Amino acid sequence: MSKKDGKITVKHYLNKRAKSKSINGESFYPLYLQLIVSGHKAQLKSKVQSALISYKGYTDKFLINPAISNLVSVGYFSENLLERIENEKIFPFYQLLNDEIKILSYIINYGQPFTNKSFSLVNISSTYMLYLKDIQHVLDDCVRKYYLKELNEVFLNSTKNRENKKIFKITSFFIHYINWTNNFCEYYESTYDVLPSEIKFIENFLTKELKLQIKAVLAFHSRANFLKRFLDKTQKGLSPNVNIIDWRTSGKEFINKEFTEIFGNQKAKEFIKSIDLILTNDICNPLNVG
Repeated sequence: MSKKDGKITVKHYLNKRAKSKSINGESFYPLYLQLIVSGHKAQLKSKVQSALISYKGYTDKFLINPAISNLVSVGYFSENLLERIENEKIFPFYQLLNDEIKILSYIINYGQPFTNKSFSLVNISSTYMLYLKDIQHVLDDCVRKYYLKELNEVFLNSTKNRENKKIFKITSFFIHYINWTNNFCEYYESTYDVLPSEIKFIENFLTKELKLQIKAVLAFHSRANFLKRFLDKTQKGLSPNVNIIDWRTSGKEFINKEFTEIFGNQKAKEFIKSIDLILTNDICNPLNVG
């Protein structure tokens, strides 16, 4: 292979350096992955067990023994169990294991390991966790953070100029009496129903960029369940979260079509670009920092 198309190795293995757990004489070890690419090597713990929660009916039926099921739920597998999963292609274990390999291979490829001199696997574990995040939660968390930042700035400016008491009063209420641990989109929609004039008043003091981000994320929120049904990941035995890779490979195109039908071509482009920027800033940095 040429340097540009070099080999990437991502494979599962049992970490036998860790202390084993035994059931009926069979040893179980933590499941890890070994990564080898362009002279770089790394090991990280598998996250497959976190996805198995969505498949409890299937896993309980296959594993039968509650003790083994409990071990698998915390990431412990035996050699015999892995061999059986591989040979019989047991659903959803086989699919999830392969999906994990595909996700990590995608992340590594995104970092351009054969042409990027700054490429490193040092931060691969934290990067992997970011790529597994549900983008609906990412968008909601990010726009809430941006909104609170600007809301606090408006509030602080109002404290310096008490002539406009309305700004001070409304921003103070929003900052101190709203439960910001709740879903931002649901907060925004419900507040529009209860306090429409107040929330519209606040919007006058927000940046153009943030107002676009709020509209884009609200629009995505309204179509998120349609996207999940379109991807139907649990039917395929894949990690259930709609992650950034899903967004890039097919999700963006699907949502763009939905947005275009509802908002028109120009507004759809604006919303998609805004969503892309949020996800890029929060998740999508290539593996180029050692």
